[in-house]
Amino acid sequence: MTSFNLSAWAITHRPLVHYFMAMLVVIGVASYMKLGRNEDPTFTIKAMTVRTQWPGATVNDTLLQITERIERKLQETPYLDYIKSYTNPGQSTIFVYLKGSTGPKEVSDAW
Repeated sequence: MTSFNLSAWAITHRPLVHYFMAMLVVIGVASYMKLGRNEDPTFTIKAMTVRTQWPGATVNDTLLQITERIERKLQETPYLDYIKSYTNPGQSTIFVYLKGSTGPKEVSDAW
C-alpha cells in the first residue's frame, strides 16, 4: 500500500499546478486591491506630556516654581483622570491623563 505523493503528482501535472498558482496570484492581487486603507486611523490619544526646563535651578526651585504651579493649573482641565509628574534639577515632566470615557471632540476641546 503506497501513500499519495504530492510532489510526484505535481511534477506529472505541471500545467494544472501552474494554472492553480496563477489563479492564486490573481486572487491575491485582487484581494489586496480591495483592502481597506486608512492612512490616519481614527483613535484619540488621551494623554499629554508637559516638559519644562530651567537650567541651573535646584530640585526644590523647580518643584515649587514650575511643577506645582503647572499641576495646579492643569487640575482645571475638564475630563481629567490623573496627573503624574517627575522633577529633576532644572527640569520637570508632567503627564496628564484624561478619563477613558472622554470622546474625541471633548479631548480636542480639553487640550
